[in-house]
Amino acid sequence: MASESVVSLNLCRPTLRGIGDMPPENSWFPVWMLCRHIQFSWDDEPDFLIFGDIGNGEHLLYPPQTIRIFVTGENCAANWNEADYALTHERIWSERHWRVPLWRHWYDTLYTKPVRDFSVVRERVDRFCNFIYSNARAMERIQFFEQLNQYKAVDSGGRLMNNVGGPVRDKRSYISRCKFTIAFENESHPGYATEKILEPLLMGSIPIYWGDPEIEEDFNPDCFVSVHRFKNFEGVVEEVIRIDQDESLWEKYVTAPIFRNGTLPEKLTDEAIIAFCERIFEERKSQIGLARKSIQKLQERLRRNTALEQMYEQSRRVTLKCTRSINRIFRER
Repeated sequence: MASESVVSLNLCRPTLRGIGDMPPENSWFPVWMLCRHIQFSWDDEPDFLIFGDIGNGEHLLYPPQTIRIFVTGENCAANWNEADYALTHERIWSERHWRVPLWRHWYDTLYTKPVRDFSVVRERVDRFCNFIYSNARAMERIQFFEQLNQYKAVDSGGRLMNNVGGPVRDKRSYISRCKFTIAFENESHPGYATEKILEPLLMGSIPIYWGDPEIEEDFNPDCFVSVHRFKNFEGVVEEVIRIDQDESLWEKYVTAPIFRNGTLPEKLTDEAIIAFCERIFEERKSQIGLARKSIQKLQERLRRNTALEQMYEQSRRVTLKCTRSINRIFRER
């Protein structure tokens, strides 16, 4: 894309997790990464719209000619009736979709420096393993925690089953003190991988990972323990014990590069993601017909008006009921 080109873009903030009012260059990957390479104008009626997986249909209210780009780090698929293009965790690379797993949000190719020096790691590690979670619905990691805890005490530093006197304040700092990290996703799905595996790798802790069964396509299998290699949790615990009792093996895991050959997978590089997005910006090709988008916008407006009418009617009924009750009280006095 020519350096003098300016792309008209906006973020549908109510649909994007966690960005609040922060500026785009500090918001959602790949937005902050694209901002380093492409000049954007942030317009109320943009040519392109980035939207996410929450909200209440706000992305449907933009002009029909606006091209919608869906982004998510969650384990949910794009709705192709509403998204022209998508960046999700699915291992699909096509005209309309590119894979950008959530862990990429935490890996900045310019500034992220993994700690892989064993002498540094060995000096600061004083804990066996950590388990830092708050979600009690993911039973697999709870079960594994209980099994590994029978071998040696595992520090539960989140709100879930906390055993260290309260939630840890600095997660990464705590992880850096632990030889192992229980790195289980909320659920297992091909391609779905979050910061749970990346954070311990960056801090020199060995992740015990469960989630994406194809995770070894992203990361070097020599630097973490993949639960998916084993038939059951008992086999995983045996492997962890083997590493824990052999310092040379521990060092081998810690010093292994986190990516195969020490480099990001080609399709996950900044360059690959930029190329996919630049093509969208250059071609300016909507994949959803303008008529359909116009109908979606009209339907969303009608839905909202109906909802407002229902809220008004409910409020009117409550007010009337309260008024009658107050009048009855005064009459009885």
